[in-house]
Amino acid sequence: MTKRPCAVLIALAIVAGAAADAATFRVVVDQTSVAFAVSNFPVGSHEGRFELSSGTIVLDPERRAGSIEFVVDARSVSTGWDLRDAFLRSDLMFDTQRYPSIRFRSTRLAFEGSRLVAVDGEMTLHGVTLPVRFDVARIDCGAETSPASDRCGASVRGSISRSAFGMPFGYPFVGDDVALEFSIRAIRVRDEREGF
Repeated sequence: MTKRPCAVLIALAIVAGAAADAATFRVVVDQTSVAFAVSNFPVGSHEGRFELSSGTIVLDPERRAGSIEFVVDARSVSTGWDLRDAFLRSDLMFDTQRYPSIRFRSTRLAFEGSRLVAVDGEMTLHGVTLPVRFDVARIDCGAETSPASDRCGASVRGSISRSAFGMPFGYPFVGDDVALEFSIRAIRVRDEREGF
């Protein structure tokens, strides 16, 4: 009769230990941006960025585990041309009145050794949720003993099909594949109440 409670206590201790080893980082809004580029026949590409984003990164490289949540404010789109920005916010494209946010939630983190190399997850854009995969070009999160242990920086790249998310306007003169590059800065959360 006493074995089962002991087993439960041991399992809880293991889970608690795993949680304690994981580091949680909160995205720094004013130091993070999301750049995008889409081909524009026949003159090259349209480029821009989203200026506002937030989220959390939880990493446990030793156990090759963690999670990522990321939210982009679609209303913060910026291409350097006010008329184009207004068009992108309109119901012909992002429709930011109805869908003000772009959301990503990881479902699997891929590691090579202790280095995070890719993230699989689900992106919700324009009211549509689809699986996506992003490659981690660089990630530098300080070890606990490092003076930089409270900082995390990452560069993440990938692409999506805008028509798959219900945004086909202008195709084929404006390309369907949208290249995305996330430049992320985050700071370690020492208190769970500081999290996302």
